[in-house]
Amino acid sequence: MPRVAIAGGSSASLGRAIVSSILLSPIKSHWEISILSRGDRKPLWLRALDPHGLRTRMEVVDYRDVSSIKAVLASSHTLISVTSVTDGSQVQVETNLLKAAVQAGCVRFAPSQWGFGPKGWENMHHFRSIGQPIWEECVRYKGEIECAKFNMGAFMNYIGLGAVTNPSASDLTELESIQRLQEGGGYIAGEDEVVQGLQRQGDLEDGSGAFLLGMRNAIATLPCRDDGQLPRVTFTTVKDVGRFVAASLDLVKWEENMTMVGETVNLGDLLRHAEEITGFDFKVEIRSREADEERLRQLPPNDVLGQLFTQFRLAFGRDAQDEGILEPVVNRLCPDIKPMGIREYMEGCWRAAKAT
Repeated sequence: MPRVAIAGGSSASLGRAIVSSILLSPIKSHWEISILSRGDRKPLWLRALDPHGLRTRMEVVDYRDVSSIKAVLASSHTLISVTSVTDGSQVQVETNLLKAAVQAGCVRFAPSQWGFGPKGWENMHHFRSIGQPIWEECVRYKGEIECAKFNMGAFMNYIGLGAVTNPSASDLTELESIQRLQEGGGYIAGEDEVVQGLQRQGDLEDGSGAFLLGMRNAIATLPCRDDGQLPRVTFTTVKDVGRFVAASLDLVKWEENMTMVGETVNLGDLLRHAEEITGFDFKVEIRSREADEERLRQLPPNDVLGQLFTQFRLAFGRDAQDEGILEPVVNRLCPDIKPMGIREYMEGCWRAAKAT
């Protein structure tokens, strides 16, 4: 069986989405999975889906040491990174992963550059400062390993953050959690199923952790184009990213930009869906480019998240193809994957919210 290695694969968000999608694929998957991690502790969702370790194995690595990574990649065909390092060493970690993959004879590598389209990586300082040097390294090894960037736009789940007020697993025993995770295909019904591992990092003023729109508190902060019209944005759920990536493993060749789309929607329609589903009249702030540029100037340098979400709004406001608006490349290559649309996702959020 071919083996895929997933660096950071024990994470609750993209790691869980990709691993669970491979394990639960309706088409019997022949891929075995190595999960690269700094520790050997199995998350509960993995214990629920592969309790006996028949398809997955945990591999403890030192991301600072190429030889440590290479040692666990010897039999891997593909290396996918979903690492997210916050100590300033992300570029070095990704470069080490790439070098180890080349030395181990891996065929393919996907660096941890999940997000906007190719122009987004060029136009947004936060992404450019990290993504550009990593991709330059990938280009250097062209001919020795096939590299691709998986782009998916904005995570749809950011508009579901805060909708469900009670953490669904807080009162469960470990055994009960594992049972619920088995029943939900790696997710516990309620908040876990809605959020899919995202952290409450969005900058809405209600403090919910949502971004752009918060359903429970009926609040929205939306960017506009320079002509005053609301832009289009491509959204994809975390789970659907996992499903697309899992399906792409069986492709003979990857494209340089493996872009996927849940749904591209005008933000005016996003707001309309939210008001129809909840029955609320939303408090809406329309944020101009000038207002967000001024906000960006005023934010302290150490407010990384504040800067990041402000840059997101500025990018959305440009309403540009291959930045906030993506082409459905992986959708075309893997037509059996039918992603969730924005209204279906919001209706599921609201059902879960009303149940709490």
